[in-house]
Amino acid sequence: MTSAPPIHLPTEIVVQIVAYVAANESAQASLFTCCLVSRQWYSCAITSLYENPRIDTGASFKGFTNTICPPIGARKSKWNLGALVRRLDLSTLVHHSSPSLTARLMGRVKDNLEVLIAPRASFASNSLPALSKCSKLQLLDLSLVATPVPFEDLKKSLSNLQGLHTLRLPQSTSITGSDSFSIPWSPKIRRLQFSGHFSAAPMRSFPWPPSLTNLTLKNCDDLSLANLSSLMCSPSLSRTLKRLTISGQNRRLSSESISSILALIPELSFLSIPGDMVDGTFFELLCHIGIPTLKVLEFGYPAVDPAVYFTTEGLLKALEYGLPNLSAVGFAEVFCSDDETLDDDAVDNFLLDRMEKSNSLQPSIGNVQSGVYYV
Repeated sequence: MTSAPPIHLPTEIVVQIVAYVAANESAQASLFTCCLVSRQWYSCAITSLYENPRIDTGASFKGFTNTICPPIGARKSKWNLGALVRRLDLSTLVHHSSPSLTARLMGRVKDNLEVLIAPRASFASNSLPALSKCSKLQLLDLSLVATPVPFEDLKKSLSNLQGLHTLRLPQSTSITGSDSFSIPWSPKIRRLQFSGHFSAAPMRSFPWPPSLTNLTLKNCDDLSLANLSSLMCSPSLSRTLKRLTISGQNRRLSSESISSILALIPELSFLSIPGDMVDGTFFELLCHIGIPTLKVLEFGYPAVDPAVYFTTEGLLKALEYGLPNLSAVGFAEVFCSDDETLDDDAVDNFLLDRMEKSNSLQPSIGNVQSGVYYV
């Protein structure tokens, strides 16, 4: 008995099949199988296999690095597979790599890398030369990095990355002087997560990225009133910043610190703050100062205590007199579960009534719906 001849599919059809496979969350094993079918299937699937590798175990990391940057003396692929990598997420790795291996890996994937999420323990200063050559990098997440990386050296390595628009600084960042201030930022940074230790005095003249519109403060060692006021007092920041998020994961945060934001950044469209850091004084200041540009106010996860220290009446008064164009209020679900002091239905009804009376408001702001939502 003779076997039937293999069926040849047009390359266009194979490409469509591979695209369908790649859209699946558990696509990596299937894409690898596609590469084994034939040379035609290999050429269609190899890019999808490597552009966003799933590296979530020590074994997968070892297999990936042995292929991308094999050890000395090992057989090397004739293809530059590192150039296919566009997104590299190493966030699940802890002790699976070393600073030298991470630096060598980054050197191999630098050509087309667009997103890098760095590992906690093996990203260090020796990775910066390779990082500076990732000319297509758009998002750099160093928020997990625990090894101290000099801020001046990091800034130098990023200054020529023309496409970088999102940066999350390491939690080990330390800014105690102005030596780094003259080094230019990457010119297109719009989103910045600021973390680490800084001294109040030099931060009064801290040069923020000129295109910055979205700032998150997270894992800062000291966000006391004096430090936060120094950090946010830049005139350029008040002109460009539209979205501000202050995470509950900051030390020495207080209600006084949160209230100071209202006077320092008067033209925000989005503000997210820990819900347990807000009291009646915050809403009294809102009524007095007013932020007509604010569209979304979010009471995020608590810094210390899963309880609210303001009343629904205080919030509604601020909505009426200090926030004339606010369309949405967000609450961390922990504040709405069993707390009878917070009437989120009353807030929702107020906002929806306002929207019905005004033709100028849109039904949604970005990904946030008008009215009350939960985070």
